Amino acid sequence: MKPTIVAASRSQVECELREIHPLRLVEAAGRRIHCVSGIAWITAYQHASDVFLRPGETYTVPNDGLVLAEAVGESRIRVDLPRVFDYSPCRVYLPASLDWLLQAMKQLPFGRKRLA
Repeated sequence: MKPTIVAASRSQVECELREIHPLRLVEAAGRRIHCVSGIAWITAYQHASDVFLRPGETYTVPNDGLVLAEAVGESRIRVDLPRVFDYSPCRVYLPASLDWLLQAMKQLPFGRKRLA
């Protein structure tokens, strides 16, 4: 079963992970992965050792290479979204013609449940 989005805000997305079905992140340098529950197994491009996160622990993605986040059993993680998804800076930098994209993102089903 693929990773499932269970909640989202303008700055983070929360996903449920299962074994053998990793979440793939690319071009994510500097984003943080927070373990909410279970154990998350993180593998990052050009890093010899993997990282195992327990609830409350955070990992910062070191580069823009491929990063895989997978569960040991089942786990739940939060991943920081790129700043472009943060609504307030977007109003300043995006042309009005792209404002429709921000409005459409608000209508996505996973956007209804907000993170604390």
